Amino acid sequence: MKNADQWSGLVLLIISGLIGWGALLLPYGNIHNPGPGFYPLWLGILLAVMSIALILKSMRHRGRQRNLRGSLAEKVRWDKVLFVLIALALYGYFMNILGFLMVTILLMVFLLRFIEPQPWRSVIAWTLIGSFGSYLIFEIWMKLRLPKGFWGI
Repeated sequence: MKNADQWSGLVLLIISGLIGWGALLLPYGNIHNPGPGFYPLWLGILLAVMSIALILKSMRHRGRQRNLRGSLAEKVRWDKVLFVLIALALYGYFMNILGFLMVTILLMVFLLRFIEPQPWRSVIAWTLIGSFGSYLIFEIWMKLRLPKGFWGI
């Protein structure tokens, strides 16, 4: 395996197996009353499917493969990696203080405007779609209680 995408797919497939194994140790519940193992199991399955698709795609496109050594030698923008990690840590910290909706809006604006700069029109559109879409799915449709923050939203 000399292809970087094949290695990435293999590592992600192993991680998905560990996620699935850990999820099976938790109560599953059912679709109407999911237990703590429900979402991790399905996320692990989804990650496994995408990992296998990545491996198969990289095997199909042999002529355009990226070499693992070349991929590792590429310039990594460590400053952006650090900013994203800090932003995710702050996202988790402020979740109960500001609430899911507000902190998700702030995170998405930060990622879309400052990490990989996009036009403001795209930032606003994708932030509203992502934030309110996830709120509607989890809070309204699935009836999960998301953190409201001190504003109650």
